Amino acid sequence: MIKKILFLFICIFVSLSGYAQFGLYASAVYIKSNGSSAFYNNTAPGLGQDIGTLTFQGTDLGVFEQNSANLKITGSEVKTFKGPGDNVCSARLNFTVYPIGVRPVSPIYTAIDLGFYADCFAPACGAFFGSFPLVAGGGCCTAGDQKWQNPGSGIAADIDLTTFTPGSYTLEMYYSYTGEDGGAGCVTTKFDNNNNNPVNYTASFTISSTAPVSFGNIQVTNLQNRNKISWYTLSESETASFTLEHSLNGISFNSIGDIPAAGYSTTSKAYTLMHNDPNMGINYYRVRMNENGGRQQFSRVVKTSNNLPGHAYVNNNPVNNNLLVKNLSKGDVITLFNAYGANVYRTVAASGQLNIDANFYANGVYLLKIINKDSNVTLPVIIQH
Repeated sequence: MIKKILFLFICIFVSLSGYAQFGLYASAVYIKSNGSSAFYNNTAPGLGQDIGTLTFQGTDLGVFEQNSANLKITGSEVKTFKGPGDNVCSARLNFTVYPIGVRPVSPIYTAIDLGFYADCFAPACGAFFGSFPLVAGGGCCTAGDQKWQNPGSGIAADIDLTTFTPGSYTLEMYYSYTGEDGGAGCVTTKFDNNNNNPVNYTASFTISSTAPVSFGNIQVTNLQNRNKISWYTLSESETASFTLEHSLNGISFNSIGDIPAAGYSTTSKAYTLMHNDPNMGINYYRVRMNENGGRQQFSRVVKTSNNLPGHAYVNNNPVNNNLLVKNLSKGDVITLFNAYGANVYRTVAASGQLNIDANFYANGVYLLKIINKDSNVTLPVIIQH
């Protein structure tokens, strides 16, 4: 009888020693999407142990512009349990990304270590110092259990998923955690991998090409002593502001005004800026779009000719064959200087306009000086054959 009892005890001990005495009952990845962050639950969502309010498995995370940094993995959390004589020693999130339908035979995973955060105590709902705030998730846990987090007390993950080339992708992940059963040391590694059905936990996302602003018509309205520049956009993505640029030659532009942009828009938006101090003669304008990430895009160039009373102006600039000066007074002295300051042309106006044959002059920047008894005006001229 004693031998039978001893044999039974040994069998029970052997059986228990092989029984898993530590495990994981909740896991979630922390994802930042278009400026908002949330936990996406992996293990057993909806069974009362949720860390967040969203489900990861099978979720389409959306469409994101390439290099916009609008889709990131920024953290994770798991909750583990252990028996009286057991322990959990470490935890880790492992993820990989590949084009949908093209899973590698042996995927290469990137690991994010989840540091030990706290032994749970009841009630404990994300209230630990430095943990994810309850409003953002973080989940409750039961006395005696443990929480493992990134960032926790470490450095937060910052994995930008928008650096991939345009296309549709699978984000696959699983969790690994190491512990000891029955005081045997931290030599046992277990996995939370959706029971490997079909291939760990998976969600999807799409990367689109850079979506520039789609400019509609841009036009300039000449109000004689000021100009109104109007434009509209058909769509916008990541636009921060618009800058109105002005030029006297259509080549070199300077900023003269700014206006906030819509940011994101799929409908038409109208904008207007005024140039209250235009130059005599031709004024060129273009609009520069400034994107949040630092990129820029330009509209087409528009121009108008301002004829201010009492002021001479160049009618065509840049000049191709003929330099036409208008609004002159008889007796005005007109002198053309090259970029080195040399006088290359001089005459006295006999009427209200003057036509100078520019075919004799090389391409470059010139200064046209107009002098009369009341004024002394210098106008830049570009000769470009």
